[in-house]
Amino acid sequence: MRPDTITLLAIGLLLACLGCGREEGEKTMLFHAGAGQRSSLDEIKEPFCQRHPSVKVNFAYKGSGYFIADITRSHEGDLYMPGEEFYLLQAVERGFVTDYDPERDIAAYFITVIITPRGNPAHVQKLEDFARPGVKVGLGNPKACAIGLWHEKTFRKAGLWDQVQKNATVSAKCIPELGNAAQQKLIDATIVWATTAVLYLRDVEIIPLEPSYRGVVRLPVAVLKFSKQPRLAQMLKDLILSDEGKAIFLSHAYAVGHIGRDADGFEADGGKATDQLMTWLVNAAKAMKDEAFEANSATVGPLIKEVVRQRKTVRAGN
Repeated sequence: MRPDTITLLAIGLLLACLGCGREEGEKTMLFHAGAGQRSSLDEIKEPFCQRHPSVKVNFAYKGSGYFIADITRSHEGDLYMPGEEFYLLQAVERGFVTDYDPERDIAAYFITVIITPRGNPAHVQKLEDFARPGVKVGLGNPKACAIGLWHEKTFRKAGLWDQVQKNATVSAKCIPELGNAAQQKLIDATIVWATTAVLYLRDVEIIPLEPSYRGVVRLPVAVLKFSKQPRLAQMLKDLILSDEGKAIFLSHAYAVGHIGRDADGFEADGGKATDQLMTWLVNAAKAMKDEAFEANSATVGPLIKEVVRQRKTVRAGN
């Protein structure tokens, strides 16, 4: 066989293996999703594309508060997975979603945790420590990011809101600002989603909240009524809600399964549903700081993928 023919065949095979939307007659889906779900949904997309190589899935990632206006104006999209159930219910009320089951259609949960800079220089161990004089606290702006609302809810529940506000030195517009502030030691402590904390394993300490103060945010997924590919949209939704999909969410530090919540959205089962995830998170942070710490399925559970990825990451200047 001529070399140029071999080259052409190799290129053809490469294009065939690249995934969604590479074949003639491709079908396209638009998936509106909260930016916080990006890592998991991008990973779930891979097996879906492998099984449906003529389907291209385009994700529109953004803050959940923007979706309703976009969908109302465009009436476009196949799937919808905002960063909190409140925004999904808005779509249901407007008739944009025709089949939503609040028990069946929850893919995963955000769970709140405390993070501090590496070494925890201010010795923050519990909510009361956020109110100590001199402790520099990072808070989210409640008008800009959902975690800010949870900061206020959490500290009000603990009777600490006024004191903690006085200690706030950062008002973040998005949750990565809080992670970065802890990483760079600009603050002594903040509260973030576990899915954010797991991205900073090398540079922060992760401290689980008491179960009654753990915020639990339901992440629903639904097919939009004006979907142009309703059958395929349902198939992708089914994958997201399957054991396979939930295992991917768990590997990115989302909680999965059923979690009991109180009227304010805090965990109501004494930690039974999230204690294991908390242990894995704490151990994953230890593993990133100590190469001798054995990271395996017993110590860090499904977070092993993230530990391995971060251990392989070479930073500029290292």
